[in-house]
Amino acid sequence: MSSLLTETTITFGKYKNKDLSLMIKDRNYCSWLSEQDWFLKNYEYLYNRIKEYKPKKFFVPENKTDSSTIEKLVETYPYFNLIDVNDLKIALNDTEKICYKYYTKLLKNIKDKLIDNLDDNPYNIKAPSGWLNKFEKKYAIPRNDFKDFLQTYDLPNITLIIEEIKKFGGIEYKGNKSFKIAKEKSLRQEKYWENILKKYYSEDIGTQFKFENCFFDFIHIKKNILFECKLGLKDFNEEQYKKYITTLKNYNIIYLIDKDCIIDFKNNKLYTTDKEKYLISISQTNIKNNIFLKMFINLNIDEIQNIELFFQN
Repeated sequence: MSSLLTETTITFGKYKNKDLSLMIKDRNYCSWLSEQDWFLKNYEYLYNRIKEYKPKKFFVPENKTDSSTIEKLVETYPYFNLIDVNDLKIALNDTEKICYKYYTKLLKNIKDKLIDNLDDNPYNIKAPSGWLNKFEKKYAIPRNDFKDFLQTYDLPNITLIIEEIKKFGGIEYKGNKSFKIAKEKSLRQEKYWENILKKYYSEDIGTQFKFENCFFDFIHIKKNILFECKLGLKDFNEEQYKKYITTLKNYNIIYLIDKDCIIDFKNNKLYTTDKEKYLISISQTNIKNNIFLKMFINLNIDEIQNIELFFQN
């Protein structure tokens, strides 16, 4: 325990002995905390600081959107009028500055498309293609850092902004509908694994854990294991994996795939209740010049009757 305690020193959980200024950036964790009765009862000051913290205000002007015409929308939509990075009244690190500049550039491009399409249906625009890939290639920064930046400061991603603009024009954004379906499927899968992990490890399992600027779905600190969910083999990302490897130190990472597979790259093992499914999936995985293709092929596959048997060993 640090000898210097202040009003904003965290004395519990994954940010124990850290300052509120660090924890408050973990928006998922703060959201969860604010729903806990014990937190409100025992930490009223911290509870109020979390509730009062509105990071988006540093970036987004408070003007009200007027969508009566496309011209008015372009002029008043807050995300088309973001505060310049040099005028921000909040300190950003170098990576965050790059993320914010890229974010404002994307929004300017969307704004320009609306203006260029005034003669047609200006609301019928598409999300920029491959914008995360372009970000990674241009700046050599993992896309997850960009996603973390948006999450930290409560800024909506580009998909959600496109959806909102289309709604102004009375257009349903089917692309975001697919995104929402995938997100709901992902949340159901995470809940499935959470129930299993807590069944065997009880309170030793932490959820939605931020470790060295990486977000993991679950952590078992005593066993030095981080658990990460993936819907399928196609969802593995090389840049993300490299970032994890440089971060893990003495931690091992176990991948929880779909609801029937567990991959432990450290021990070169894949456990599944459906061996044939994953043999086919590996053979059809189109990951050229990617470390995962070789890693998948070299895995020793063990078929087990019940996926929970992995946690009983």
